Amino acid sequence: MKRFLLIFALFIVLPVHASTEKFYQQVMIGNAESAVKAAQELTSAIQDSNQIPKKEFQELIFSWKQVEATYILSSLDGEYFELPWYLDMFHGNNEDIKVQLDRILRGDSNIENALYKNSHKTINALEYVLYSYDLNSPRVKSALLIISKSIETRLLDILNGYKAYQEKFVSSRKISSSYLLNALVESSYKLKEWRVGDVAGLTRKYKEKANNKRAEYHISGNSALAIRAILLAHMQAINSKKYDNFGDFARDFEADKEIDITIDWLNNSIEIVGKIENDDLTGDVAEELYKSTSHLQDAYYLSLMNKLQFVSKILDADGD
Repeated sequence: MKRFLLIFALFIVLPVHASTEKFYQQVMIGNAESAVKAAQELTSAIQDSNQIPKKEFQELIFSWKQVEATYILSSLDGEYFELPWYLDMFHGNNEDIKVQLDRILRGDSNIENALYKNSHKTINALEYVLYSYDLNSPRVKSALLIISKSIETRLLDILNGYKAYQEKFVSSRKISSSYLLNALVESSYKLKEWRVGDVAGLTRKYKEKANNKRAEYHISGNSALAIRAILLAHMQAINSKKYDNFGDFARDFEADKEIDITIDWLNNSIEIVGKIENDDLTGDVAEELYKSTSHLQDAYYLSLMNKLQFVSKILDADGD
């Protein structure tokens, strides 16, 4: 059980900016469109070849992590709350899908009926099957196509949801900014604790017990790629010159110093990720990244929240 910090804005009235709509279209809708396209290309690659589609899988991870890092659709409509868990079960529960998938793939029951659980059709399941089984097997290929097409469908649901709620997002800069800051706080927490700290043995739970197998995509060696995608999505949210973003919102309330510090830690974290070799998140570079992302989270949650006079609420949420 983890505790996440949800942030809600006080009633600050700001005019709606046309560039807020541009931000929504390029980040929320644009990243979702990229994820749908990546999933479609992955499905085609699986259909057309018996080789592991490494490039297409990386593109799916990168685009999905960007969507996940700024996921606010559930704030716009609570019906979308569980959708990310249907796509990505990293740190979501104690279920060992590898054992279940092994039993399914080595059996002879109807493959579509056997893959009945949502967890069987996540990106995590896709990674395991892609990198653990022979794609020359018709049963394996059928399973992969079922999983990849399910991922396509889920991502398309997200894209259509964002399109449906664009007007609601742009109608209030105050409310949309609170949604976005909430997403950034939660994302930065999961990044430093789950994706870096737990792996490097720096969290209380795994103190001095580093293990790279805890990394999000250790099977395919794409964990650092995922971290980079998350951080770049944060940069889209707070420091783009192309559209009005959360950084501009903060500056409108004279939080220039606070947002500049946040951007500095974000840039520092991106630079450190570039030093990671062989997708190894257990050494000195990982410790450096953990410290940097800890400062990043503090910058979001403590500095910006206090300066902008936002109010926080602690919420219990599953995460173990």
